[in-house]
Amino acid sequence: MGSGHESRRHLRREIGLLDLVFLSFGGQSPFLSILSYGVLVFTSVGAIAPLAIMLGTLMVLINGLVVYRLSMRFTQTGGYYTYAYYSLTKRLGFETGWLYTIYAVLYGAAYVIAASSILVEVVGLPPLAVLTAIFAASSIFLILGIKPTARYAMVASVVEAAAMAAVALLFLSSTGWRLYNPLSAPVAPGSLAAAAILGAGIPTGYGSITPVSGEVRNPRRNVPLAVITVILMGGGLAALDVYAIADHFIYLGGAGGSILDLMALRFGLLTLSFVLFAAINDGVLATLAFMIAASRTLYAMSFHGLIPRKLSEVKGRSGPLYASLATIALYALTLYSSYLALGLAAAFATLALISMLANSVVHVSANFSLLRISWKRASKRRLELLLSAAATALTIYLLLQSLGGIPLPVVTGFMALLVLGFLAAEVREMVAGEEEEE
Repeated sequence: MGSGHESRRHLRREIGLLDLVFLSFGGQSPFLSILSYGVLVFTSVGAIAPLAIMLGTLMVLINGLVVYRLSMRFTQTGGYYTYAYYSLTKRLGFETGWLYTIYAVLYGAAYVIAASSILVEVVGLPPLAVLTAIFAASSIFLILGIKPTARYAMVASVVEAAAMAAVALLFLSSTGWRLYNPLSAPVAPGSLAAAAILGAGIPTGYGSITPVSGEVRNPRRNVPLAVITVILMGGGLAALDVYAIADHFIYLGGAGGSILDLMALRFGLLTLSFVLFAAINDGVLATLAFMIAASRTLYAMSFHGLIPRKLSEVKGRSGPLYASLATIALYALTLYSSYLALGLAAAFATLALISMLANSVVHVSANFSLLRISWKRASKRRLELLLSAAATALTIYLLLQSLGGIPLPVVTGFMALLVLGFLAAEVREMVAGEEEEE
C-alpha cells in the first residue's frame, strides 16, 4: 500500500535534450519578448537598448553557470527550490520556492498580456476574450502533460528562431547595412541597470528548465547543456533583433513608434502576419513553459511536506494534476486581477518588473547554494567558489542599482510579497512545531 502511494508521487523521466532545449526556448519567448520587454528597454534607455540586453544576458549567463553546476548535483524535480532545500535550510527552501512560484506565475502571465496587447492593437479583438483564449490554450496543454507539450514546443521554436533571424536581416538590409554604435548614447547607471534587469527578462526564460529536472532523461548531462544553449541562443537572437530595429529607427525613422506598424509599412502584410503568428504562438508557449515550471515547484514543495501533500499526487500522463490545477488558479487570479485593475499596458509592465525582481532574488539563493557547497571543500572547488561569489555580487549590484529606476509602487508590491513569504514560512514552522508537541 505504501509503495503504491509513493509510485503515484514520482514523475517519469520522458523528455530528452532537444525536448528540453526547445521547451525552454519557447519559454523565453524571445520574439514576443522583443515586442514587449525589448520595447520597454528601448523606451527606457533608447539606442543603448542592445547593450542593456547584452548586460542582462551576461548576468543571466553568469547565474546560468551557477545553475549549470548545481543541476549536475541535484537531478530531482523542483529546481531552485530543491537547491536551497538541500544545500541551505528547509526554511530558505520554502522561501525560495515561494519566490520562484511568484516569478514563474507573474512572468508567464506577463506574456499572456503581451500577446493579448499585440492582437488587440493589430486586429482589434476584445482584450478579455483574447487573454482568456491564450490562457485557456496554455492550460489545456498543461493538463495534457509534458510530453505532448515538448513536441509542440519543438515545432513552434524552430519557427520562432527562423522568424527572429529573418526580422534581423530585413531590418539591417533596409538601412543598406549601415550600423550604429550603441555605446555613443549616454545613460545614467541606475537607468541602465533597470533596463538590464528588464533585458534579462528575455534570456531568463531558461529558468523553466531546472524545475522539470525530475522528468528529464540523463539529467546530469542534458539539463546543464540545455541551460547554456538556451541562454546564448535566446539572448543573442533577441539582442540582434533589438539592435537591427534600433538601427532602422535611427537611420530611416519609425512609423509612429510602433514596431508592428513599422513592419507592416516597410515589409508588407505577409511579414506582419507571420510576425503575429509567432507572437501568438509565443504567448501560449511561454506561458505553458512557466506553468509547467510553477507546477513542478509546487509538486516538489508538497513532496517534502512544506505544502499540502495532495499537490504531489501524480495522475497518469497529466503528471502532478493537483499542482497543475493550483497553478492554473494562481495564473487566473494574477491575469484577471492585474488586467481589470491596471489595463493591458500597465499590467504587463508591473508583472514584468516584479517577476524580474523575484527572479534576481531566486538567483541570489542559487548562488548562495553553490557558495555553501563549494565552501565545504574550498581548496578543491576554487572555480565554483569564485563563480558563485561573482554571480552573487553582480546580481545584488544590478538588483540594488535597478531599484532607483523602478516605480515605487512596483518595488513596494514586490517587498510585500517577499515579507508575505517570510510570514508564511514562520506560520508553517509554528504549526509544524505545535503538531510535533502534540
